Amino acid sequence: MVYCSKCGKKNDDDAEFCCKCGFILDNENIEKTFEKKMKITASRMEEKAEKFGESMEKAGKRLERRIEMTFKEYQNWYDNKFKFFGPLIWSFLGLIILRFIIWLFEISRDEIRILGELSDFLFFYILLFFGLMLLNTYNSYLNRKYKKKYSWISPTISTISFTVTIWIISQIFIILDTNFNIPVLTTIANFINTYIIVIFVIAFLISYCFVMLIIPYVKDINHKQKSN
Repeated sequence: MVYCSKCGKKNDDDAEFCCKCGFILDNENIEKTFEKKMKITASRMEEKAEKFGESMEKAGKRLERRIEMTFKEYQNWYDNKFKFFGPLIWSFLGLIILRFIIWLFEISRDEIRILGELSDFLFFYILLFFGLMLLNTYNSYLNRKYKKKYSWISPTISTISFTVTIWIISQIFIILDTNFNIPVLTTIANFINTYIIVIFVIAFLISYCFVMLIIPYVKDINHKQKSN
């Protein structure tokens, strides 16, 4: 069917004149006009979609900044409220959660053997985990409160925490290999245990290179961008 471009009446495909108003029907011109309108409509929809995407991106960034500001405000309030005991409280909360996980693993020992072994491992090294929590929470706290003075000590603490975490993972790999027969995990664990000192030294050097070179470089770039 062909629509009259003047009155809009439907006409047969082979009609030369409109059956209502007698206007000359130009099928090719109508098709071109329709294609042109479709392109215009598609272009407008694309523009609206781009604007919508930009507005959503801006809204996301505003929300992200708001969440970040809220978290910082809460963090400042928490630090001022509990001061040096704040990290200790978080560490004890982490210890309670860990103890609860150990209990869950323990009651599932008969059904799932690996959970029993993990429970034994976690309970045996529970003081190590608590020490690791203290190390990380106090490292974060001191880094916030005394950023300039503490910036040279923080990489050492982070390296110790990283090395201990890597060792813990290696022990879990051995437990997984024992239960699921995955020899590559024990191979990785043995490699970590053999070269744990080397891993510590490499992580230590990377941490201080990051503090001495990368962070100042990023700050310099950000300062230049703000100046421009």
